[in-house]
Amino acid sequence: AASVSVCPAAGLADEPVETCVSGLGAGQAVTLRAVAADERGCLFESCAQYRADGHGQLHLATDPSHGGDYSGVEPMGLFWSLAPAGMERPYQRLVPRSTRTPMKVEVLVHEGHSPPRAIPGPVVAKAEMERWFTAPGVRRIRLKEGSVRGSLFLPP
Repeated sequence: AASVSVCPAAGLADEPVETCVSGLGAGQAVTLRAVAADERGCLFESCAQYRADGHGQLHLATDPSHGGDYSGVEPMGLFWSLAPAGMERPYQRLVPRSTRTPMKVEVLVHEGHSPPRAIPGPVVAKAEMERWFTAPGVRRIRLKEGSVRGSLFLPP
């Protein structure tokens, strides 16, 4: 049976993520998808097409995407290419309103190659992860001066 691992399963949003798939057939074509929702419930997704190596494994840090939302070796491609899903209003940005709650991201492995925004093949593996926007103990102070708005983040 195929499995996907995302490490770390919980971490800061700017930390690199290692994504690996194992248990595939040698040379098997798969599509990896990332799906996340913002605080309003707007769905964001990305996808990339890969082919397993001779051992049925796939490592996003070394294996190139052959199509989808990006091509080439992009270990973080599934995250930086997240865009509003087909049923959502276009041109929305995935920006957290609250830094106290994590963004949950689901990484799915589908059989075969499917293009972006198309109905993908059956799911053969999936994993969930959390992306945090502040480290534990960080204090946020909202700033407002005239028309300027911002936040000051102070370490513990």
